[in-house]
Amino acid sequence: MSGLARLYPMSTTAVQKHVAVLEDAGLVHLTRHGREQLVKTEIDTIAKAQALLAEFELLWRGRLDRIGDVLANRLGGDRS
Repeated sequence: MSGLARLYPMSTTAVQKHVAVLEDAGLVHLTRHGREQLVKTEIDTIAKAQALLAEFELLWRGRLDRIGDVLANRLGGDRS
């Protein structure tokens, strides 16, 4: 974990805490190799999260567009 911590402007303890949160979320997996802890990214889980976030983005963009249309109509303005 100290090798990973060297890449960031924070202590090894802080990096360990961040990695623990990522592990709890299923975004990384930790394994021991001798005295080292190796961190492996769970690409499938990240891809699923990205797909879900993309769906939410489309949903909210549509809702915000409709709100903008309603406001433009009420104010008699143009949404260009």
